[in-house]
Amino acid sequence: MLKKVFTSLSASLCLLLIFAAIPVFAANGPVVWGSSSTITNINTFTDAGPDARGLRPGTFGAEYARMIKLANGDWLAVAAIYDNNGYTKVSWGGTRLQVFRSTDNCRTWSLMSTLWEDGRDLDNGQLIQLANGEILLAMRSVRWQESYKLRVYKSVNGGANWSFLSTIDENNGAPGALGNPDKGVYEPHMQLLNDGSVAVMYASEKHVTENPSYSQIISQKISTNGGASWGNEIYVAWDPSNSGARPGMPVWTKMANGQYIVAFEVCGTQSCRIFTKKSADGKTWSSGIGTQVSTNQQGGPYILSLADGRLLLSSNSNVLSLSNDYGNNWVDNDIPAFGNSWWTAMYQTGANEIAFVNSVDRSVGGHNVQVRFGTLSGTYSNDFSANDNGWARYAGTWAVSGGTYNLNSVNADKSLLTPYPSKMSYTLEGDIRLNNAGQASLLFNVTSPGTGADLQKGYAAGIDSAGEVWLGRFNNNWTSLQTVNTPIAVNTWYHMKVVVNNGNIKVYVGDMTVPKIDKNDAVFTSGTVGVRGGFGNSVSFDNFTVN
Repeated sequence: MLKKVFTSLSASLCLLLIFAAIPVFAANGPVVWGSSSTITNINTFTDAGPDARGLRPGTFGAEYARMIKLANGDWLAVAAIYDNNGYTKVSWGGTRLQVFRSTDNCRTWSLMSTLWEDGRDLDNGQLIQLANGEILLAMRSVRWQESYKLRVYKSVNGGANWSFLSTIDENNGAPGALGNPDKGVYEPHMQLLNDGSVAVMYASEKHVTENPSYSQIISQKISTNGGASWGNEIYVAWDPSNSGARPGMPVWTKMANGQYIVAFEVCGTQSCRIFTKKSADGKTWSSGIGTQVSTNQQGGPYILSLADGRLLLSSNSNVLSLSNDYGNNWVDNDIPAFGNSWWTAMYQTGANEIAFVNSVDRSVGGHNVQVRFGTLSGTYSNDFSANDNGWARYAGTWAVSGGTYNLNSVNADKSLLTPYPSKMSYTLEGDIRLNNAGQASLLFNVTSPGTGADLQKGYAAGIDSAGEVWLGRFNNNWTSLQTVNTPIAVNTWYHMKVVVNNGNIKVYVGDMTVPKIDKNDAVFTSGTVGVRGGFGNSVSFDNFTVN
Protein backbone atom coordinates (compact mmCIF):
# COMPACT_ATOMS: atom_id res chain seq x y z
CA MET A 1 0.00 0.00 0.00
CA LEU A 2 1.27 3.46 -0.87
CA LYS A 3 2.49 5.35 2.16
CA LYS A 4 2.48 9.01 1.25
CA VAL A 5 2.33 11.98 3.57
CA PHE A 6 2.91 15.18 1.65
CA THR A 7 0.32 17.68 2.67
CA SER A 8 1.22 20.37 0.16
CA LEU A 9 0.74 18.24 -2.98
CA SER A 10 -2.42 18.94 -4.93
CA ALA A 11 -4.19 16.44 -7.16
CA SER A 12 -4.12 18.77 -10.13
CA LEU A 13 -0.36 19.12 -9.92
CA CYS A 14 0.01 15.35 -9.74
CA LEU A 15 -1.94 14.92 -12.98
CA LEU A 16 0.10 17.61 -14.65
CA LEU A 17 3.32 15.86 -13.75
CA ILE A 18 2.07 12.49 -15.01
CA PHE A 19 0.96 13.67 -18.43
CA ALA A 20 3.33 16.53 -19.21
CA ALA A 21 5.66 15.93 -22.12
CA ILE A 22 8.54 17.71 -20.40
CA PRO A 23 9.49 17.87 -16.73
CA VAL A 24 7.47 20.31 -14.66
CA PHE A 25 9.46 21.41 -11.64
CA ALA A 26 8.27 23.82 -8.96
CA ALA A 27 11.75 25.16 -8.45
CA ASN A 28 11.19 26.92 -5.16
CA GLY A 29 7.68 26.09 -4.02
CA PRO A 30 7.52 24.61 -0.54
CA VAL A 31 4.50 26.72 0.50
CA VAL A 32 1.11 25.77 -0.95
CA TRP A 33 -1.79 28.13 -0.31
CA GLY A 34 -5.16 27.03 1.00
CA SER A 35 -8.21 28.68 2.52
CA SER A 36 -8.54 32.31 3.57
CA SER A 37 -10.59 34.26 6.07
CA THR A 38 -11.53 37.92 6.37
CA ILE A 39 -10.51 39.79 9.49
CA THR A 40 -12.38 42.99 8.59
CA ASN A 41 -14.09 44.61 5.61
CA ILE A 42 -15.35 48.12 6.35
CA ASN A 43 -18.43 49.15 4.38
CA THR A 44 -18.07 52.04 1.94
CA PHE A 45 -19.89 55.30 2.63
CA THR A 46 -20.40 58.67 0.98
CA ASP A 47 -17.66 60.89 2.36
CA ALA A 48 -17.24 64.67 2.40
CA GLY A 49 -14.18 64.67 0.16
CA PRO A 50 -10.46 63.90 0.40
CA ASP A 51 -8.75 63.90 3.80
CA ALA A 52 -5.46 65.55 4.79
CA ARG A 53 -3.49 63.10 2.61
CA GLY A 54 -5.83 63.26 -0.36
CA LEU A 55 -7.42 59.89 0.47
CA ARG A 56 -11.15 59.25 0.24
CA PRO A 57 -12.33 58.02 3.66
CA GLY A 58 -15.48 56.46 2.21
CA THR A 59 -13.59 53.83 0.22
CA PHE A 60 -10.51 53.47 2.44
CA GLY A 61 -11.71 50.30 4.17
CA ALA A 62 -9.03 48.69 6.34
CA GLU A 63 -5.30 48.07 6.00
CA TYR A 64 -1.93 47.38 7.65
CA ALA A 65 -2.85 44.48 9.92
CA ARG A 66 -0.60 42.86 12.50
CA MET A 67 -1.35 39.85 14.72
CA ILE A 68 -0.12 38.17 17.89
CA LYS A 69 -0.77 34.83 19.55
CA LEU A 70 -1.54 35.28 23.23
CA ALA A 71 -0.38 33.01 26.03
CA ASN A 72 -3.92 31.58 26.34
CA GLY A 73 -3.92 30.48 22.68
CA ASP A 74 -6.18 33.25 21.35
CA TRP A 75 -5.01 35.46 18.50
CA LEU A 76 -5.39 39.23 18.29
CA ALA A 77 -5.20 41.33 15.13
CA VAL A 78 -5.00 45.10 14.83
CA ALA A 79 -5.78 47.07 11.66
CA ALA A 80 -6.31 50.68 10.61
CA ILE A 81 -9.86 51.59 9.54
CA TYR A 82 -11.73 54.69 8.33
CA ASP A 83 -15.33 55.22 9.46
CA ASN A 84 -15.57 59.02 9.39
CA ASN A 85 -14.75 62.02 7.17
CA GLY A 86 -11.30 62.73 8.61
CA TYR A 87 -9.96 65.43 10.90
CA THR A 88 -10.00 68.14 8.21
CA LYS A 89 -13.79 67.80 8.05
CA VAL A 90 -14.70 66.98 11.67
CA SER A 91 -12.60 67.89 14.68
CA TRP A 92 -12.75 64.40 16.18
CA GLY A 93 -12.10 62.58 12.89
CA GLY A 94 -9.21 60.47 11.64
CA THR A 95 -8.27 56.88 10.95
CA ARG A 96 -8.72 54.51 13.88
CA LEU A 97 -7.33 51.21 15.04
CA GLN A 98 -9.55 48.22 15.65
CA VAL A 99 -8.53 45.10 17.56
CA PHE A 100 -10.03 41.73 16.64
CA ARG A 101 -9.89 38.34 18.38
CA SER A 102 -9.86 34.78 17.09
CA THR A 103 -10.38 31.75 19.31
CA ASP A 104 -10.09 29.19 16.49
CA ASN A 105 -6.53 29.70 15.24
CA CYS A 106 -7.29 32.67 12.98
CA ARG A 107 -10.22 31.10 11.10
CA THR A 108 -12.90 33.51 12.35
CA TRP A 109 -12.65 36.95 13.93
CA SER A 110 -14.74 39.22 16.11
CA LEU A 111 -14.27 42.90 16.93
CA MET A 112 -12.99 43.50 20.46
CA SER A 113 -12.15 47.18 20.71
CA THR A 114 -11.62 50.44 18.83
CA LEU A 115 -8.92 53.00 19.60
CA TRP A 116 -8.91 56.62 18.41
CA GLU A 117 -7.43 59.99 19.26
CA ASP A 118 -9.61 62.95 18.31
CA GLY A 119 -8.28 64.83 15.30
CA ARG A 120 -5.44 62.40 14.53
CA ASP A 121 -4.76 59.56 12.09
CA LEU A 122 -3.85 56.28 13.80
CA ASP A 123 -2.10 53.52 11.82
CA ASN A 124 0.90 51.14 11.89
CA GLY A 125 -0.43 49.20 14.88
CA GLN A 126 1.71 46.39 16.31
CA LEU A 127 1.19 44.11 19.32
CA ILE A 128 3.34 42.25 21.83
CA GLN A 129 2.53 40.46 25.08
CA LEU A 130 4.73 40.79 28.15
CA ALA A 131 5.60 37.98 30.53
CA ASN A 132 3.07 39.33 33.05
CA GLY A 133 0.26 38.99 30.49
CA GLU A 134 -0.09 42.67 29.67
CA ILE A 135 -0.46 43.50 25.97
CA LEU A 136 1.25 46.51 24.42
CA LEU A 137 -0.03 48.18 21.26
CA ALA A 138 2.34 50.57 19.48
CA MET A 139 1.11 52.87 16.73
CA ARG A 140 1.74 56.08 14.84
CA SER A 141 -0.54 59.03 15.70
CA VAL A 142 -0.37 61.83 13.13
CA ARG A 143 -1.57 65.24 12.09
CA TRP A 144 0.24 65.42 8.78
CA GLN A 145 3.13 67.92 8.56
CA GLU A 146 2.18 69.17 12.02
CA SER A 147 2.41 66.49 14.72
CA TYR A 148 3.89 62.99 14.69
CA LYS A 149 3.78 60.70 17.71
CA LEU A 150 4.59 57.04 18.29
CA ARG A 151 2.27 56.00 21.08
CA VAL A 152 1.98 52.87 23.22
CA TYR A 153 -1.27 51.70 24.78
CA LYS A 154 -1.67 48.87 27.30
CA SER A 155 -4.37 46.27 27.90
CA VAL A 156 -4.62 44.18 31.05
CA ASN A 157 -7.73 42.23 29.98
CA GLY A 158 -6.74 40.52 26.76
CA GLY A 159 -7.32 43.46 24.41
CA ALA A 160 -10.86 44.39 25.44
CA ASN A 161 -9.84 47.76 26.92
CA TRP A 162 -6.81 49.99 26.42
CA SER A 163 -5.14 52.81 28.34
CA PHE A 164 -2.40 55.18 27.21
CA LEU A 165 1.03 54.12 28.48
CA SER A 166 3.84 56.11 26.85
CA THR A 167 5.22 57.97 23.86
CA ILE A 168 8.20 56.38 22.12
CA ASP A 169 9.17 59.44 20.06
CA GLU A 170 7.47 62.51 18.69
CA ASN A 171 7.88 65.69 16.65
CA ASN A 172 5.43 68.57 16.94
CA GLY A 173 5.10 71.98 15.27
CA ALA A 174 2.74 74.51 13.81
CA PRO A 175 0.48 73.40 10.93
CA GLY A 176 2.70 72.76 7.90
CA ALA A 177 5.93 73.29 9.84
CA LEU A 178 6.99 69.64 9.64
CA GLY A 179 6.67 69.37 5.86
CA ASN A 180 8.97 70.13 2.93
CA PRO A 181 10.87 68.06 3.88
CA ASP A 182 8.72 65.85 6.08
CA LYS A 183 9.98 65.31 9.62
CA GLY A 184 7.81 62.50 10.94
CA VAL A 185 8.19 59.21 12.81
CA TYR A 186 6.43 56.06 11.62
CA GLU A 187 6.02 52.28 11.68
CA PRO A 188 6.96 51.13 15.20
CA HIS A 189 7.80 47.45 15.61
CA MET A 190 8.44 46.07 19.11
CA GLN A 191 10.46 43.01 20.10
CA LEU A 192 11.23 41.36 23.43
CA LEU A 193 14.96 40.98 24.09
CA ASN A 194 16.76 38.25 26.01
CA ASP A 195 17.10 40.39 29.13
CA GLY A 196 13.34 40.99 29.31
CA SER A 197 13.48 44.54 28.00
CA VAL A 198 11.18 45.80 25.24
CA ALA A 199 12.90 47.25 22.19
CA VAL A 200 11.17 49.13 19.39
CA MET A 201 12.37 50.10 15.92
CA TYR A 202 10.79 52.80 13.79
CA ALA A 203 11.41 55.06 10.80
CA SER A 204 12.49 58.61 11.66
CA GLU A 205 12.78 61.72 9.48
CA LYS A 206 13.73 63.93 12.44
CA HIS A 207 17.39 64.19 11.38
CA VAL A 208 16.75 65.56 7.88
CA THR A 209 17.68 69.15 8.79
CA GLU A 210 20.58 68.22 11.07
CA ASN A 211 24.27 68.00 10.19
CA PRO A 212 24.93 65.32 9.08
CA SER A 213 21.56 65.15 7.37
CA TYR A 214 19.63 61.92 6.87
CA SER A 215 16.38 61.98 4.91
CA GLN A 216 15.24 58.98 6.98
CA ILE A 217 16.83 56.42 9.25
CA ILE A 218 15.72 53.42 11.27
CA SER A 219 15.92 54.22 14.96
CA GLN A 220 15.59 52.08 18.06
CA LYS A 221 14.72 52.72 21.68
CA ILE A 222 14.68 50.32 24.62
CA SER A 223 12.37 50.16 27.62
CA THR A 224 13.40 48.39 30.81
CA ASN A 225 10.05 48.94 32.55
CA GLY A 226 7.54 47.26 30.28
CA GLY A 227 7.10 50.15 27.86
CA ALA A 228 6.37 52.81 30.48
CA SER A 229 9.38 54.88 29.36
CA TRP A 230 12.03 54.69 26.66
CA GLY A 231 15.78 55.18 26.54
CA ASN A 232 18.00 57.10 24.16
CA GLU A 233 17.77 56.77 20.39
CA ILE A 234 19.98 54.11 18.77
CA TYR A 235 20.78 54.24 15.06
CA VAL A 236 19.97 50.90 13.38
CA ALA A 237 20.12 51.61 9.63
CA TRP A 238 21.38 54.75 7.93
CA ASP A 239 23.57 55.63 4.96
CA PRO A 240 26.55 57.80 5.98
CA SER A 241 27.53 58.19 2.32
CA ASN A 242 24.18 59.37 0.94
CA SER A 243 21.82 61.59 2.89
CA GLY A 244 19.03 60.85 0.41
CA ALA A 245 18.73 57.20 1.46
CA ARG A 246 15.47 56.41 3.24
CA PRO A 247 15.62 53.12 5.17
CA GLY A 248 12.20 52.52 6.68
CA MET A 249 9.33 50.16 7.57
CA PRO A 250 11.48 47.96 9.85
CA VAL A 251 10.31 44.52 10.94
CA TRP A 252 12.60 42.39 13.06
CA THR A 253 12.71 39.04 14.76
CA LYS A 254 14.94 36.74 16.77
CA MET A 255 16.37 33.85 14.76
CA ALA A 256 16.91 30.26 15.89
CA ASN A 257 20.67 30.89 16.16
CA GLY A 258 20.07 33.56 18.81
CA GLN A 259 20.81 36.53 16.57
CA TYR A 260 18.35 39.25 15.63
CA ILE A 261 17.59 40.23 12.05
CA VAL A 262 15.78 43.31 10.79
CA ALA A 263 14.31 43.67 7.30
CA PHE A 264 13.54 47.11 5.88
CA GLU A 265 13.03 49.01 2.65
CA VAL A 266 15.52 51.58 1.38
CA CYS A 267 13.74 54.20 -0.68
CA GLY A 268 15.25 57.39 -2.07
CA THR A 269 18.41 55.72 -3.38
CA GLN A 270 17.60 52.00 -3.69
CA SER A 271 14.10 51.98 -5.27
CA CYS A 272 12.64 50.69 -1.98
CA ARG A 273 14.54 47.39 -2.32
CA ILE A 274 14.65 45.25 0.81
CA PHE A 275 17.78 45.08 2.95
CA THR A 276 18.63 43.22 6.15
CA LYS A 277 20.97 43.72 9.08
CA LYS A 278 21.85 41.40 11.97
CA SER A 279 22.81 41.88 15.60
CA ALA A 280 23.99 39.49 18.28
CA ASP A 281 22.11 41.24 21.11
CA GLY A 282 19.41 43.24 19.33
CA LYS A 283 20.91 46.48 20.63
CA THR A 284 24.18 46.91 18.74
CA TRP A 285 24.06 47.58 15.00
CA SER A 286 26.87 48.19 12.52
CA SER A 287 26.98 51.33 10.40
CA GLY A 288 25.26 51.47 7.04
CA ILE A 289 22.17 50.07 5.34
CA GLY A 290 23.12 46.41 5.52
CA THR A 291 22.77 43.86 2.73
CA GLN A 292 20.23 43.80 -0.08
CA VAL A 293 18.37 40.50 -0.19
CA SER A 294 19.11 38.23 -3.13
CA THR A 295 15.55 38.15 -4.46
CA ASN A 296 13.00 40.56 -5.88
CA GLN A 297 11.59 42.08 -2.71
CA GLN A 298 10.52 45.70 -2.74
CA GLY A 299 8.65 47.93 -0.30
CA GLY A 300 6.99 47.18 3.04
CA PRO A 301 8.78 43.99 4.16
CA TYR A 302 7.85 41.45 6.80
CA ILE A 303 10.19 38.78 8.15
CA LEU A 304 9.27 35.68 10.15
CA SER A 305 11.48 33.11 11.88
CA LEU A 306 9.91 29.65 11.82
CA ALA A 307 10.27 27.17 14.65
CA ASP A 308 12.59 25.00 12.53
CA GLY A 309 14.98 27.91 11.85
CA ARG A 310 13.88 28.90 8.37
CA LEU A 311 13.12 32.52 7.60
CA LEU A 312 10.22 33.81 5.51
CA LEU A 313 10.27 37.24 3.86
CA SER A 314 7.47 39.11 2.10
CA SER A 315 6.98 42.61 0.73
CA ASN A 316 4.78 44.75 -1.50
CA SER A 317 6.28 43.05 -4.57
CA ASN A 318 3.95 40.08 -3.91
CA VAL A 319 6.78 37.58 -3.50
CA LEU A 320 7.33 35.12 -0.66
CA SER A 321 10.98 34.17 -0.12
CA LEU A 322 12.55 31.53 2.12
CA SER A 323 16.02 31.28 3.63
CA ASN A 324 17.63 28.18 5.11
CA ASP A 325 20.81 29.97 6.20
CA TYR A 326 19.62 32.81 8.43
CA GLY A 327 19.08 35.29 5.63
CA ASN A 328 22.30 34.90 3.67
CA ASN A 329 20.51 33.44 0.64
CA TRP A 330 16.87 33.47 -0.43
CA VAL A 331 14.66 31.51 -2.82
CA ASP A 332 11.18 32.47 -3.98
CA ASN A 333 7.98 30.52 -3.63
CA ASP A 334 6.33 29.89 -6.99
CA ILE A 335 2.82 31.10 -6.22
CA PRO A 336 1.84 34.21 -4.21
CA ALA A 337 -0.78 34.08 -1.50
CA PHE A 338 -2.93 36.82 -3.04
CA GLY A 339 -3.24 38.73 -6.29
CA ASN A 340 -1.57 41.71 -4.65
CA SER A 341 0.47 42.33 -1.52
CA TRP A 342 0.26 45.48 0.59
CA TRP A 343 1.82 45.77 4.06
CA THR A 344 1.79 42.04 4.61
CA ALA A 345 2.58 40.11 7.78
CA MET A 346 3.21 36.42 8.48
CA TYR A 347 2.77 34.18 11.51
CA GLN A 348 3.25 30.50 12.25
CA THR A 349 -0.09 28.95 13.20
CA GLY A 350 0.95 25.28 13.25
CA ALA A 351 3.93 22.99 12.88
CA ASN A 352 3.60 23.15 9.09
CA GLU A 353 1.24 26.11 8.64
CA ILE A 354 1.62 29.85 8.26
CA ALA A 355 -0.92 32.66 8.18
CA PHE A 356 -0.25 35.33 5.56
CA VAL A 357 -2.02 38.60 6.40
CA ASN A 358 -2.65 41.09 3.63
CA SER A 359 -4.42 44.34 2.76
CA VAL A 360 -6.36 43.08 -0.25
CA ASP A 361 -7.48 45.40 -3.05
CA ARG A 362 -11.25 45.87 -3.34
CA SER A 363 -13.18 46.55 -6.53
CA VAL A 364 -15.05 49.33 -4.69
CA GLY A 365 -11.77 50.95 -3.68
CA GLY A 366 -9.42 50.67 -0.75
CA HIS A 367 -8.71 47.39 0.99
CA ASN A 368 -10.05 44.75 3.30
CA VAL A 369 -7.86 42.64 5.56
CA GLN A 370 -7.63 38.92 4.92
CA VAL A 371 -5.49 36.05 6.11
CA ARG A 372 -4.59 33.09 3.89
CA PHE A 373 -3.21 29.84 5.24
CA GLY A 374 -0.19 28.21 3.68
CA THR A 375 1.01 24.65 4.20
CA LEU A 376 4.75 24.26 4.63
CA SER A 377 5.83 21.01 3.06
CA GLY A 378 6.99 18.89 5.95
CA THR A 379 7.45 15.15 5.60
CA TYR A 380 7.22 12.82 2.62
CA SER A 381 7.24 9.07 2.17
CA ASN A 382 6.67 6.77 -0.79
CA ASP A 383 7.17 3.00 -0.94
CA PHE A 384 6.37 3.07 -4.68
CA SER A 385 3.66 0.46 -4.38
CA ALA A 386 1.41 2.61 -6.58
CA ASN A 387 2.96 5.51 -8.54
CA ASP A 388 5.41 8.39 -8.60
CA ASN A 389 2.86 11.21 -8.53
CA GLY A 390 4.62 14.44 -7.69
CA TRP A 391 7.92 13.53 -9.35
CA ALA A 392 9.42 15.30 -12.37
CA ARG A 393 11.52 12.97 -14.55
CA TYR A 394 14.58 14.19 -16.40
CA ALA A 395 15.40 11.73 -19.20
CA GLY A 396 15.87 8.00 -18.72
CA THR A 397 13.25 5.26 -18.80
CA TRP A 398 11.24 5.13 -15.56
CA ALA A 399 8.70 2.65 -14.25
CA VAL A 400 6.93 2.02 -10.96
CA SER A 401 6.57 -1.75 -10.79
CA GLY A 402 7.03 -4.51 -8.28
CA GLY A 403 6.84 -1.97 -5.46
CA THR A 404 10.00 -0.15 -6.59
CA TYR A 405 10.97 2.91 -8.63
CA ASN A 406 13.02 1.62 -11.55
CA LEU A 407 15.29 3.47 -13.95
CA ASN A 408 17.24 2.56 -17.04
CA SER A 409 19.71 5.42 -16.99
CA VAL A 410 21.74 6.64 -19.95
CA ASN A 411 23.41 9.81 -18.69
CA ALA A 412 22.94 10.08 -14.92
CA ASP A 413 19.21 10.63 -15.43
CA LYS A 414 17.17 11.84 -12.47
CA SER A 415 13.72 12.33 -11.00
CA LEU A 416 12.91 15.14 -8.56
CA LEU A 417 10.14 15.67 -6.04
CA THR A 418 7.95 18.74 -6.58
CA PRO A 419 6.77 20.70 -4.69
CA TYR A 420 9.28 19.83 -2.05
CA PRO A 421 9.82 19.97 1.70
CA SER A 422 12.61 22.55 1.72
CA LYS A 423 13.78 22.53 5.30
CA MET A 424 16.78 23.88 7.14
CA SER A 425 17.63 20.52 8.68
CA TYR A 426 16.18 17.17 7.66
CA THR A 427 16.88 13.48 7.09
CA LEU A 428 16.58 11.91 3.65
CA GLU A 429 16.44 8.11 3.39
CA GLY A 430 15.98 5.54 0.66
CA ASP A 431 16.83 2.02 -0.47
CA ILE A 432 19.06 1.69 -3.55
CA ARG A 433 19.78 -1.36 -5.68
CA LEU A 434 22.26 -1.49 -8.55
CA ASN A 435 20.80 -3.95 -11.04
CA ASN A 436 24.09 -4.02 -12.90
CA ALA A 437 27.46 -2.33 -12.63
CA GLY A 438 27.45 1.43 -12.17
CA GLN A 439 26.24 4.02 -9.69
CA ALA A 440 23.08 5.50 -8.17
CA SER A 441 22.45 8.33 -5.73
CA LEU A 442 20.06 10.37 -3.63
CA LEU A 443 19.83 14.07 -4.54
CA PHE A 444 19.17 16.92 -2.10
CA ASN A 445 19.12 20.73 -1.93
CA VAL A 446 18.63 20.75 -5.71
CA THR A 447 17.57 23.85 -7.63
CA SER A 448 17.66 24.94 -11.29
CA PRO A 449 17.51 21.41 -12.72
CA GLY A 450 17.85 20.55 -16.38
CA THR A 451 18.23 17.43 -18.50
CA GLY A 452 21.85 16.38 -18.30
CA ALA A 453 24.22 14.64 -15.93
CA ASP A 454 25.31 17.72 -14.00
CA LEU A 455 22.64 20.25 -14.96
CA GLN A 456 21.48 21.34 -11.53
CA LYS A 457 22.69 22.97 -8.36
CA GLY A 458 22.80 20.94 -5.16
CA TYR A 459 24.24 17.66 -3.88
CA ALA A 460 24.28 13.93 -4.49
CA ALA A 461 25.24 11.08 -2.15
CA GLY A 462 25.68 7.76 -3.90
CA ILE A 463 27.07 4.27 -4.17
CA ASP A 464 29.15 2.70 -6.95
CA SER A 465 29.74 -0.95 -7.76
CA ALA A 466 33.43 -0.09 -7.98
CA GLY A 467 33.30 -0.18 -4.17
CA GLU A 468 32.64 3.43 -3.27
CA VAL A 469 30.33 5.62 -1.22
CA TRP A 470 30.62 9.21 -2.34
CA LEU A 471 29.36 12.76 -1.82
CA GLY A 472 29.55 15.57 -4.35
CA ARG A 473 28.22 18.99 -5.28
CA PHE A 474 26.61 20.21 -8.51
CA ASN A 475 26.85 23.72 -9.89
CA ASN A 476 26.13 22.83 -13.50
CA ASN A 477 29.35 20.89 -13.13
CA TRP A 478 30.58 18.27 -10.68
CA THR A 479 32.79 18.66 -7.62
CA SER A 480 33.67 15.57 -5.60
CA LEU A 481 33.57 16.31 -1.87
CA GLN A 482 34.53 12.92 -0.42
CA THR A 483 34.81 9.26 -1.46
CA VAL A 484 35.06 6.29 0.89
CA ASN A 485 35.97 2.75 -0.14
CA THR A 486 33.13 0.37 0.79
CA PRO A 487 32.18 -2.99 -0.77
CA ILE A 488 29.09 -2.49 -2.97
CA ALA A 489 27.55 -5.45 -4.79
CA VAL A 490 25.04 -5.48 -7.65
CA ASN A 491 21.55 -6.91 -7.14
CA THR A 492 21.75 -6.04 -3.44
CA TRP A 493 19.63 -3.51 -1.56
CA TYR A 494 21.50 -0.81 0.39
CA HIS A 495 19.77 1.58 2.76
CA MET A 496 21.17 5.12 2.55
CA LYS A 497 20.50 7.95 4.98
CA VAL A 498 21.57 11.56 4.45
CA VAL A 499 21.33 13.90 7.44
CA VAL A 500 21.43 17.60 6.52
CA ASN A 501 21.92 19.86 9.52
CA ASN A 502 22.62 23.53 8.89
CA GLY A 503 25.58 23.02 6.56
CA ASN A 504 26.73 19.65 7.88
CA ILE A 505 26.09 16.56 5.74
CA LYS A 506 26.31 13.01 7.08
CA VAL A 507 25.96 10.02 4.77
CA TYR A 508 25.11 6.57 6.14
CA VAL A 509 25.07 3.35 4.11
CA GLY A 510 24.12 0.04 5.73
CA ASP A 511 25.23 1.00 9.24
CA MET A 512 22.80 3.68 10.44
CA THR A 513 24.81 4.51 13.56
CA VAL A 514 28.19 5.55 12.14
CA PRO A 515 28.32 7.79 9.04
CA LYS A 516 30.51 6.82 6.13
CA ILE A 517 30.92 10.51 5.32
CA ASP A 518 30.75 13.54 7.61
CA LYS A 519 31.28 16.75 5.67
CA ASN A 520 30.66 20.46 6.20
CA ASP A 521 29.49 22.19 3.03
CA ALA A 522 26.93 25.00 2.92
CA VAL A 523 27.17 26.25 -0.65
CA PHE A 524 23.55 25.23 -1.27
CA THR A 525 21.14 25.31 1.64
CA SER A 526 17.73 24.83 0.06
CA GLY A 527 16.10 22.87 -2.71
CA THR A 528 14.31 19.70 -3.59
CA VAL A 529 15.21 16.03 -3.21
CA GLY A 530 15.28 13.16 -5.67
CA VAL A 531 17.03 10.11 -7.10
CA ARG A 532 19.61 9.69 -9.86
CA GLY A 533 21.02 6.85 -11.90
CA GLY A 534 24.39 6.30 -13.47
CA PHE A 535 25.84 6.12 -16.95
CA GLY A 536 24.31 3.27 -18.91
CA ASN A 537 23.06 1.19 -15.99
CA SER A 538 19.82 0.00 -14.38
CA VAL A 539 18.89 0.95 -10.81
CA SER A 540 15.92 0.64 -8.44
CA PHE A 541 14.79 2.79 -5.50
CA ASP A 542 12.36 2.13 -2.65
CA ASN A 543 11.15 3.45 0.72
CA PHE A 544 11.99 7.07 -0.02
CA THR A 545 11.37 9.36 2.98
CA VAL A 546 12.04 12.91 4.11
CA ASN A 547 11.71 13.86 7.77
